[in-house]
Amino acid sequence: MTNKDLIIKKFHDVKKRGFVKSNRKNNTGIGKTFEDLIGVKENNKKQPDFAGFEIKSQRDHTQSYLTLFTKSPSFPLGANTYLKENFGSPYEDNPKIKNLHTSLFTKKLNTYKGKYAFSLINDQKTKRIYIAVYSIRTKKLLDKSCGYLYSDLEPIFKTKLNNLFYVNAETKKDAKGTEYFFFNKADIYEQPSFAKFLDLLDKGLIMFDIRIGSYKSGKNLGKTHDHGSCFRIMDKNLCKLYAKHSTIQ
Repeated sequence: MTNKDLIIKKFHDVKKRGFVKSNRKNNTGIGKTFEDLIGVKENNKKQPDFAGFEIKSQRDHTQSYLTLFTKSPSFPLGANTYLKENFGSPYEDNPKIKNLHTSLFTKKLNTYKGKYAFSLINDQKTKRIYIAVYSIRTKKLLDKSCGYLYSDLEPIFKTKLNNLFYVNAETKKDAKGTEYFFFNKADIYEQPSFAKFLDLLDKGLIMFDIRIGSYKSGKNLGKTHDHGSCFRIMDKNLCKLYAKHSTIQ
């Protein structure tokens, strides 16, 4: 049995169970539940989740973005702390420390706290993706000293996302608010292209989320806490990243 056959079999075994109780509350419950059912142990490894496949999951009819992979900026050393301290905002419940959470794209500016605007700059000549910060008032570029090297992103992309198993589930809740999932469909994506990733980035079809916080207590109070800055995509655009796509029902 090939790895592909194995994960398809595991999916069908789960589907036959019908609605199953979520193993965790909130958004991460769907992924945790499916992975528990097929025997994936929770980890932060750089390798795919199961049998050479990275597993992603989403509730039916969800319009939210799907995380492709997480990665702290490549440069400079201490980039997260630099961005947070220079452009972040104080926590409402602890104004002495800062955080920076915002979503950005290439070729358009967002707005952040009425003071800054962020975007990505994909520079194919230098093979770098810059996190660009602008004045929201003047639109003047203030900083682009932090970002990613292609050479750091491409290996993660090709290793983690080489084979993608994307699962959808119907959901329902009981009277107590407990969520249940019926894993009813899966899509298999194979043969990704980093060139396509960069093209979709340039077209504004891939979003970058900055997720940088600070520890709020203990010996690390105020120190930078990486919440997992990541590149994300709508599920309808996944097929644009891959050469092969098939649906399992």
